[in-house]
Amino acid sequence: MPIIVTDEHGGRVARVTFDNSARGNCFDDPLLRELTETLEAAAADPDRALIRLAMAGRHFCGGWDTSSFEGLADEPAAAVAERLRAGDALLDRIRRLPVPVVAGVRGRVVGFGVGLLSAVHLPIAAEEARASLPEARFGFAPAGVGHVVARALPRALAYPLLCGLTAATARELHAWGLVSQVVDAAELDPAVDAMVEGLLAVPGGTLRAVVEVVESSLATGLPDRAYEVSARTITGAGHRGATS
Repeated sequence: MPIIVTDEHGGRVARVTFDNSARGNCFDDPLLRELTETLEAAAADPDRALIRLAMAGRHFCGGWDTSSFEGLADEPAAAVAERLRAGDALLDRIRRLPVPVVAGVRGRVVGFGVGLLSAVHLPIAAEEARASLPEARFGFAPAGVGHVVARALPRALAYPLLCGLTAATARELHAWGLVSQVVDAAELDPAVDAMVEGLLAVPGGTLRAVVEVVESSLATGLPDRAYEVSARTITGAGHRGATS
């Protein structure tokens, strides 16, 4: 099985290991669905504070398995567009998990991998990590990942990356807000450990509330849900009598 779940920190952390390293951790529809559903199942445990996603091998993600493209050229464009939407809907389910996902990012982040990276709440990149989008060189425009890049980058930077003219360094990914930290490769796992420990210091219910505030704000552009979530934490029994 390419996906293994193990409990850590007394079950407060689920380590989800994805291992398709023989193919550079590339994805197809069944693998993406399996990963999404595994993450959702791990997050459904009310005692779970966070998920640590571990991408096995040398590379974070080698993109989409191009062997799955066979026959797509003969399908109606509307059917292909629907398949693309379905894949991005799975990534959106990862973004909407009630607990944060922390991941170390090393090696190559190719094509679809940039979309997966954008769905992880707290990715930490090794200095040597590189992101590239080769789709245009094969004759097709990036879809969902193109949308991610177009929103994250200024136009003058998005075009060269989406046309495969440039690759993004870890430092650039950080400047664009696609990773939270950049560290030396030897420090990647310790940095992820430190992130996990820091998050575990936040009460589990509060951490879930922070995730809800951030993700609802990003999804709607409005603070309405944030007011409700914050009020729920302020009026909780554990906070009664506290002063600030």
